[in-house]
Amino acid sequence: MADAVFQPRIAQQTVRARNANARATVNDSLLATALAYTQLLRVSQEESVAEEALHQAEELERVTSEFAQAGQGLTSDHDRARTELAMRKNDLQRCQEAIHVASARLAQQVRWEYAQPLQPAETKLHPICLIDHATPAQGLVAVGLSNRPEISESRHLICEAVERLNRERYAPLIPSVLLGVSYGGMAGGLGGRIENSGDRLDADAVAYWELRQLGFGERAANREAQSRITQSRMKQIALMDQIAREIVESHAQVISRAGQIETAEEAASAAQDSFKRNLERIQNGQGLPIEVLQSIQALSTAQREYTRAVAEYNVAQFTLHRSLGWPIEPGAEIPVGRSASRLQPADIILNVSCSR
Repeated sequence: MADAVFQPRIAQQTVRARNANARATVNDSLLATALAYTQLLRVSQEESVAEEALHQAEELERVTSEFAQAGQGLTSDHDRARTELAMRKNDLQRCQEAIHVASARLAQQVRWEYAQPLQPAETKLHPICLIDHATPAQGLVAVGLSNRPEISESRHLICEAVERLNRERYAPLIPSVLLGVSYGGMAGGLGGRIENSGDRLDADAVAYWELRQLGFGERAANREAQSRITQSRMKQIALMDQIAREIVESHAQVISRAGQIETAEEAASAAQDSFKRNLERIQNGQGLPIEVLQSIQALSTAQREYTRAVAEYNVAQFTLHRSLGWPIEPGAEIPVGRSASRLQPADIILNVSCSR
């Protein structure tokens, strides 16, 4: 009878906890897929930078060769240009290798065929704003603690432990019932006399109360159940601290990396201007082609830095969004701070195409 009363309640809390755990698993899968797609987009952008640097190195190698043959430049300058060209070729091959690796990892996340490489739908890597970094961290922590499915799972596990404690606490007061039915024939009638040879049908009902080990067993079971409640509560407190730390950490990364994007953009713009000016000087006969080498290297480094800054900013945005429990729905706004983007995770993580 005790199991009939309390076991359905325990099972109900268990089911709710597992449903919350399933939602948390989906959130983790969304984050892993978003990060895998961001990595694919990043290495694809780096491949474009490597191809541009390769074309520039090829042109530099050709011009320095002509200058060396004409006696207007040094052969050592041509050798330096050849060295730079070889390094740029290797750089491009590394980028192509990284694309295949990122494609395979993304295919694992979206259950795609590994033999067919995935290509990002976007041609350029742009910053994605899911959560406005001007939103205060305290408000985001409140959103995360109320929205994360892990908190819901922890709460239901505590309720399950409470129901188990109630079961152990009231079990000695609730009787156990045994019901039995028996039938006999062939001189199995009532009484002990042989002439009572009719069939026999018996129905038995027994109710009994159990006190395990003279009450000491009941006390031990109650203490064990109470210990489970304490453990569940301590785990919930630790989980809340972890969620708060994840949100504050991701929020700080978003703010920092937003500033890094601005700095990297300025550096890329300055490197582009430097390359153009050095190229104009060479075309006007005011310098040697080898002088462009440093501009090519600086431009490639600045473009890679900008790509890295944007990719890491998007990673921080996705991580922060997952830390909040993916709270944004179509057309909805985040409950704190300014309005959030209407961009859905599926619009980003599933926006891939298979190359033919």
